[in-house]
Amino acid sequence: MSIEPFPPGGSGPDSLSVENGILRGRDGWLFLWDGSNDVSRYYTDPGYFGAPELAGWVTLLRARAARCAQIGAQYRHLVVPDKISVYPQHLTAPLRYFDQHPGARFARAFPDDTLCVDILRGTRGDWAARVEPGGGEAEGSDKFFFKTDSHWTFEGCQVAYLRLCESLGVTPCDLSKARPGPGKEMVLDLGAKLSPPVLEHARFGRVLRQAKRQADNEMVRYNESEGLAKGTPRFVGCMVHNHNDQPQAIAKRVVLFGDSFCEFRPHLLTAMLSETFRDVHFVWSTSLDWDFIAALKPDIVITEIAERFVNRLPKDDFRVSLD
Repeated sequence: MSIEPFPPGGSGPDSLSVENGILRGRDGWLFLWDGSNDVSRYYTDPGYFGAPELAGWVTLLRARAARCAQIGAQYRHLVVPDKISVYPQHLTAPLRYFDQHPGARFARAFPDDTLCVDILRGTRGDWAARVEPGGGEAEGSDKFFFKTDSHWTFEGCQVAYLRLCESLGVTPCDLSKARPGPGKEMVLDLGAKLSPPVLEHARFGRVLRQAKRQADNEMVRYNESEGLAKGTPRFVGCMVHNHNDQPQAIAKRVVLFGDSFCEFRPHLLTAMLSETFRDVHFVWSTSLDWDFIAALKPDIVITEIAERFVNRLPKDDFRVSLD
């Protein structure tokens, strides 16, 4: 997809509406733009994530796949596209190097989906086509990210789930009963950074139904007992194990390392995989713990990272706390 710079006489960079690192787009859409993540540079600075950075990832993913193969496990990696990669038409900013954003570069480096799964599949139209009939926010809708949040909706997560199942050669489970209900007005992560805060009507589904949590660690227990309610959550290092004893569950063990697009709570990718497979172990980390993996002897290892974080190459030296 080619995104043109500002047309002659149009708005320029100096007129961008950026507040507290958040870019106000068209029709109420908010985007992470600058600040600690420097998201805009992935689309405006060709050297920010260039050939050396991509080469580092290619080497890492191939090494991970080889090590997983040694223990008899399949390996897949997901790069969750940033909202800008999915909805560039809602921006008022120039994106001179849109075609060089990391998700597109990963897709070109791994064209066959057997290692790095291309969620976007080339164009946003294909993304939309991946959601099963009736899976949109409303009839005819294709809203895969919240307008005022940096994260995907149930429908957006479902697209990634379906692509992942396709890559692994497994049949996805029926998520029709997990679709979100009416929802409510609330302040989400990007809207909270503005003054005054921006509200959005948000809907969340409870995906985890057949699978049950078997274990978690202290960090998860802290978050659920007080951290989330007090606004002082701790995420990196969270670990949960979900078990699905239903006969239709695929009798395989999955280890998933990821972030807030997976979640330990019952509404995103961890839950979708838990409804599909016999056992799913989720760790909130983009870096692997190989001792943890070896002890579990998984059939499948999946890693996930948000596109905005790919400039930090994982060292795979993480240590999971089971307590």
